Amino acid sequence: MKLYKFSTSHIVFGNKARQRLLQGVSEVKKAGVLTLGPQGRNVVIESETGNHRSTKDGVTVVKNVMMSDRLSEMGAAMIRQSSSQTNKFAGDGTTTSALIAANIFEMGQAYVSAGHNPIYITRGLKEAKNRVLEYLEEIKTTEIDDQLLYNVAKVSSNYDENLTNIVFKAIKEIGINGIVTIEPGGTESVIQIQQGIQILRGFMHEKFADKGTIKCILHYPFILTSKEPILQIKQILPILELVKNTNSPLFIMASDISEEVMSQLLYNHTKDIIKVCAITIPGMGQSFSNDLIDDFSILCNSQSVENVEGVKQLSQLGRAVKIEVSNTETMIIGTQPDEQEVENRKNFLKNQMENANNYSAQTLKDRLTRFDGRTAIVYIGGKSEIEMHENRDKLVDSLNATKSTLKNGVLPGGGTALLHASKLLDYLQIDPEYQLGVSLLQETLRQPIKQLCRNAGINDGQIVKVLLEEGDYNVGFDQRRACLGNMIDLGVIDSFAVVKHSLLDGVSLGSMLLSTEAAIVLDKNYTPTALNKYKKEAF
Repeated sequence: MKLYKFSTSHIVFGNKARQRLLQGVSEVKKAGVLTLGPQGRNVVIESETGNHRSTKDGVTVVKNVMMSDRLSEMGAAMIRQSSSQTNKFAGDGTTTSALIAANIFEMGQAYVSAGHNPIYITRGLKEAKNRVLEYLEEIKTTEIDDQLLYNVAKVSSNYDENLTNIVFKAIKEIGINGIVTIEPGGTESVIQIQQGIQILRGFMHEKFADKGTIKCILHYPFILTSKEPILQIKQILPILELVKNTNSPLFIMASDISEEVMSQLLYNHTKDIIKVCAITIPGMGQSFSNDLIDDFSILCNSQSVENVEGVKQLSQLGRAVKIEVSNTETMIIGTQPDEQEVENRKNFLKNQMENANNYSAQTLKDRLTRFDGRTAIVYIGGKSEIEMHENRDKLVDSLNATKSTLKNGVLPGGGTALLHASKLLDYLQIDPEYQLGVSLLQETLRQPIKQLCRNAGINDGQIVKVLLEEGDYNVGFDQRRACLGNMIDLGVIDSFAVVKHSLLDGVSLGSMLLSTEAAIVLDKNYTPTALNKYKKEAF
């Protein structure tokens, strides 16, 4: 059976290929940079479903720019992928990453068209980038106090006071590894802190996922925790009947579940007889598995049963506000454990740690940490659905930047760190053949602050000139207040990881595009053959 239908393609070479790639790259950049900074503008995005939205979130704008020309779309797609990479590792900085990549390609293409060697240019870019990264490491601040953390949250939320307070409270209450879930709310955004558990185990079959999604979400479920393997459906039939009569969902944690039982649960779930999801908690031996289930039973306030058929009452089951299960992890939110039982279990684990070897001690520490787990539920508000989406984007950016700050430190914001870094490149000793790449990066590093000024309606040339003569690397231009000053003191701060990954990803993509000499484009009549021709079975 042939899985692929081969089609013809054509090749575009040299300057013509780069120019068409550049069209796509430039269009993405022009749309994305409009959102940059506190004075950035909104972009309206059309939706095929009619749910159009207005956003100031750079990564959302970048992801939605599509080109009609196939080769230009390849350039736009590469910018989208690079920006997503920055967002994945730093949580923010996607617009700056796109701006750096596009500026390198735009200016570099002019040099290449004039006859300069792109390989020499990219080598110069690499040398200059490495020197800039060393400089950023030297000037970053790693001592993060509450005021500094609050300022990072404020800048990343576009100076929304309510969202800043929510992010700050979430980070202080649950830490950088805590679980934050976002739900639609009323007109104002609010936060609730609840007990939360994260388990690195997912559902056993994709059909447990809700239709059209990749997760199974259970609202106010009952929870069964069983140390006994569930091998026959008759073991849990009374429990299924009990829960079904309440019109509530059921979540099952067990040391093992047979394929026969899983198949029956899937049937009931997919036929909407009872909403159910199940995971197994395997361990390094039955004893360790049982220990984990005992932990989860205490956290979920359920009985850790050794005989499932002995469960006759709903009071023997635990409860939660919400459970989210994917194919890789489970998040249990809003349990109400008995405080005394939790304290007793924590003391028990601490005593075991005193006499354990290094490996066992780390395992016990991981289990102990779970008992301090809390989760934040943010009910995102807005006076309209469009405003709610916009607030959600700002909240996510602020959360990511704040967590990144605690892990990696901060730099003076508003494009200040990159601007001052550009001055060092005047003194970089390098082969003269590579100097053009150094000059290219030097000018590129000044683009973020220039764009911020343009978005604020301020003459960027004069501001940049003054700052290039400034000796203090913390001094920059606050576009919101329209004044020069120490950016750390003014509360205009960027996460180190955001600046670093924006630079890394931007230079990487810009260099790759600049050294492109041919592009292979599939002909328009290309249609991929469907691969999904086999019948899917549950097991």
